[in-house]
Formats: sequence, C-alpha cells, structure tokens
Amino acid sequence: MRTGDHRHTTRHDDVLATLDLLADGAVVPKGGRAPVPERDAGACLGRPLAYALRDTAAGRAVLLCFPFDLEELPGGRRYEEATLTVLLAGGLHALDLHPPAGTVAADGTRITVFGLGGQRLRWTFRATGRGGALRPDGRWAQAVVRLPVPGAEVSGRLSLSVTTVQPVLGGTLRRRSAHTPHDTPFSIPAAEAWSTAAALAPRAALPGAWALPPYEQDDDGAGLPDGTPRPDGGGPGPDPEGLPPGLRRLCLAVDIEKYSARDSADMVRLQRVLLRTLRSACRRAGVVWERCGRQAQGDGYLVVLEPGTDETRVVPRLLDGLAHGLAEANDGTPGAAGGPAGEDSAHPRPIRMRASLHQGIVHEADSGYAGSAVVDLFRVLDSGPVRRALDAFPDTHLVVAFSDSLHRDLVGAGYAGLPAGGFTRAEIEVAAKNFTGVAWIRAVHHAPPPPTSPSRSE
Repeated sequence: MRTGDHRHTTRHDDVLATLDLLADGAVVPKGGRAPVPERDAGACLGRPLAYALRDTAAGRAVLLCFPFDLEELPGGRRYEEATLTVLLAGGLHALDLHPPAGTVAADGTRITVFGLGGQRLRWTFRATGRGGALRPDGRWAQAVVRLPVPGAEVSGRLSLSVTTVQPVLGGTLRRRSAHTPHDTPFSIPAAEAWSTAAALAPRAALPGAWALPPYEQDDDGAGLPDGTPRPDGGGPGPDPEGLPPGLRRLCLAVDIEKYSARDSADMVRLQRVLLRTLRSACRRAGVVWERCGRQAQGDGYLVVLEPGTDETRVVPRLLDGLAHGLAEANDGTPGAAGGPAGEDSAHPRPIRMRASLHQGIVHEADSGYAGSAVVDLFRVLDSGPVRRALDAFPDTHLVVAFSDSLHRDLVGAGYAGLPAGGFTRAEIEVAAKNFTGVAWIRAVHHAPPPPTSPSRSE
C-alpha cells in the first residue's frame, strides 16, 4: 500500500486501484498552508469481474463481482465496519445481490445490503460482539444485472468507507467516516465477460481467487445464483417496465409542529434538531442510521428501516428515543412543558412533533421511496385527528400514530414496551386525496431518569 499519495494507482491486471482512506476533518500544517486530509487506512480495489449467465430477448444477464482488500492496521487498531458502494451507469439495475441482506459470515461478520432493484448498491460488513474486528483480508460483493444490448459494456463507480477503532488512554477512539477521497471509475467490456463455466469453476480457478456463491443450472445449462430473478422476466425482480422490487419495510415519518411560522434562522435550527433527534433515536433503538433509507421533507423526515428489522423491539425504543431527544432539545426552553411561550427569540416555542409508523411494500425509486405504504404513512401523519391530538396534549412534545395493521401486530399482541393503554382509535379521511383509513394515536411522554441519591460521607 502507498501511504503518501491520495491518487488512484493501477498496478497489475487483477488490481483496479490502490487508494487511501481519509479521516473526516483535516490537519492544518504550520505556516498557514492548505489543510491536509489525514490518512486513516488504505485499501486495494480488485478489478471487477463479469460472468455471462444467459442471453434472452430482453438482454444478457451478467454476474458482477467486486473484490476489495483492506490493509493491515498498526498499533492495535482494528476495523469495525467497511462499506462498499457501487453506482452503476447506463441505466443498469441490480436484479439480485450477494451476499444477501442479513448474511452472517463464518467469522461472525454481519453483512447488510441496500439497493436491490436500483443503481446505487451498498454492502456493509460489520464485526459483531464487543471488541469485534474485521480481518483485513479479501472480501467481495456481487450483483446480477441485465444488459439490454448484448454488446454493451458495464461501467460505474466504486467507493469505500470504514470505521476504525484505536485504543487510547482510558478507552478507544472510533473514527466512523474514513472514506475514499473520490470514487473510482470502472468499466468492463461485454467481450471480457467470463463464460458461465468459469463462474461454476472451483474458487482456485477464478482470477484473483474470489469466492462465488452456489449456483443452480438452467435448462440450457447456464447458471444463475440461487433465487436470482430470471432475466426473461420470470420470478421476482424488475418487470419489463423497470419497476424496482417491492420489499416489506417498516417506515417512520415525522413532522415538526408549526414549522412554517418560524423565522429562517429558527427553521435552520429546527432542521438540525430534527436530524439529531432521529439519529439519536435510531442509535438508542439499535438501528444503524447508514443502513436506513432516508428522505428529507424540510420540516419532516422519512426513515425506511432495512428489511428484516425486529419491529417488536425497535418500535418502542424508537419512540422512547424520539421523546428523549425532544426533551433534551427543549430542556430549559420556556413553555416546553405546555406553559405559554413567547414569540420573540428570548422565549422560543418548544419543539413538538407528530410521528407516524406503518409497514408495507416499499419501492426504492430514482428520487425517493414509492409505494402505497409510504403514501398512507403521510396521509395519516398530516391528518386532522393526529394534528388535533398534539393540540390536545400540551404537556407532551410527541404524538405518534400507528397504522391499523401495525397496531394490531404490535400493540394488540401485547409486546413489551407497547401497552394498549393510551391509544385512541381514529377514523382518518382525506376527501381531497380519496383516502380513508384507521389510525391509533397516542401521546408519548418522556420519563426522566430517577434522581440519584446524594452520597453520605462516613
């Protein structure tokens, strides 16, 4: 690995580039020269490989393999997490991703995946257990795409980010955002795609010796990964119109009360508080923020949690985290407990929020998240009953509305942290949008920690 230069460097045929991973922030040298980014680690990107799977009238199905390798870290430092991001060009979409979401490798590494059906793909490899570490050895990620034109090339850009942990006096220093200074372009001519026979060969026979998942045989002898959507349109995956796959996701939408009545400076402050509160709530709920789908709405926000989320544990912790974050933001604010708040900057209004939770089929579209689940989520969030509920509970900063199905699955089943008391059933009707539904609304009160008893000297 090179250590002094941040430019990409091509080595031999199996290596696309060696590159530095830079820590957030910069070191300002003496003499007032320009800040110099600090190198945190290094990585090697293997040249992506392509395997031709099958030709159909709709195009050619190709398996893409993206290998990478992290350098050894000195001084007892370790990798806690590594994320590979792939941005496909030319309108290509991922029909299948490997390793799939929720995979746990033999060494205990947990792998999460984002981007099925889309152009921006992301694999996150995270060490499990206290003090766990990622071994800095070869790793890979794979995607199946369909080339609409058999002779087309596959191209795009690659980037890496890592979290490193360094022992320091009395604890550890965690750097969460070491990243490549810029993306690395790649292109694979269709003529360079390996045959299916190579994809089915033993690992040692593959260039670079990168592992591949098991394959099954088609009638014509071509191989496809287990569960891969068929390039001819059969099975799951995008249809001929290019519809991204629909995955069942838990969705959270929030909106700040009376946001438009604030001045510009206060709007900026509220957006910061909103983002900080959401990130903190996710952290308290054990939800990794970077693995969620996120869409800003100005005075509101949409969070789409990753597939497979344990709703029985995450939902009550999310609500507690939101209430806790708002209480912290309003600490010491006049009127925060429901008393009168002045209109001037010396007496700002308390920050109060509506939230809505729903689960259903969500599509990851080009500019956001689509599907009836997302539409219904915001219909409820903006409805009159939910707005009136926040007005009816001046002593709280947060009111939440559950969809009928989510309330039945969680509250009705009696899961811990979600008692049935306090929920009110409301008929939601938005005539202008031709929407009717049922929501269950509840005020969420923040429970401050019990006071600590003063210690008595002996």
